[in-house]
Amino acid sequence: FTTRPPQTITEIQQPHAMGVWDVLALAIALSSSLKTSDAFAPSSCVIDRLPPVTSSVAAPCSSSYEVFNKSTNMRLPLQASPYSVSEPLAIFSSQTVTPNVNIALISLSITILLGYHINLLWKEFKSNSSGSSCSKTWRQYQADTREDWARHVRETEGWLYAIQSLRNAMTAQTFLASTVLSLLTLITGKMWDILRAASTKYDRRLLTVQLASIATTMLLSAYQFLQGVRLMTHAGFMFPVKKDTTKVDNIMRQTQNCQWLGLRWMYVSLAPISWVVGGSRAYLVVSLLLLQFFRTIDKQPEGLGYEEFQAENI
Repeated sequence: FTTRPPQTITEIQQPHAMGVWDVLALAIALSSSLKTSDAFAPSSCVIDRLPPVTSSVAAPCSSSYEVFNKSTNMRLPLQASPYSVSEPLAIFSSQTVTPNVNIALISLSITILLGYHINLLWKEFKSNSSGSSCSKTWRQYQADTREDWARHVRETEGWLYAIQSLRNAMTAQTFLASTVLSLLTLITGKMWDILRAASTKYDRRLLTVQLASIATTMLLSAYQFLQGVRLMTHAGFMFPVKKDTTKVDNIMRQTQNCQWLGLRWMYVSLAPISWVVGGSRAYLVVSLLLLQFFRTIDKQPEGLGYEEFQAENI
């Protein structure tokens, strides 16, 4: 290799098969081109600086070099682009969708989930007002069952059976709460690193909103699970001493509502998580899937013998 003054990139003048030394020289030149100064270039090759690349495709602060091989009359262009911290955010910033479209898709997704639950609460309110069991939702069935179960325990004084059942339910809800908090910790740590590496104000704001939405849904889920555990712990102490009142029955009904809300917020958290992973369009797709899933699990149970169970007035 010989030293040659800076020139423009020329085409290969004479085709020639590259030998082992040529490949080695090219590898050395490539490694040295990743440095920001030509002082680190090896003496056995020439790295000629070209004018800065002005193409919109090139990364900021990128530099172009060329390597000349005398034996093969080959001048190879090399381009060194420093790593940009904004590159990992390419899948999060939804560059293929304009901000206005992002806002529209996110608003539509929130409206779908919010509208479904408003309609669900309205149906439950009408069912409670009319006193009919034909239009009850799954949550109402479960709440009625727990209330009847508490009445059965008080009348039969099955304290040992009650404590065992409450212990199993408390263990399950405690596990769900700890799982949600563990997932939130992992997600927050990863998103915080990406947030600190964000290079634009738009990316930082977007990631902040995404992280806040994920944290809100998961914290509400864990809170409801823990409230259910607290109420069941209180009910376990009240059974023997408040067996002539219906306070324990009402507490057991509240525990079902807490469990339902904990599971519901945990399911809803999948929507903002999909927003982080796949953008606003993924948010909309997951919202539609959650809508269908909620319609399946919230409908009144069929074939479970609940009507016969209620008729026995346990």
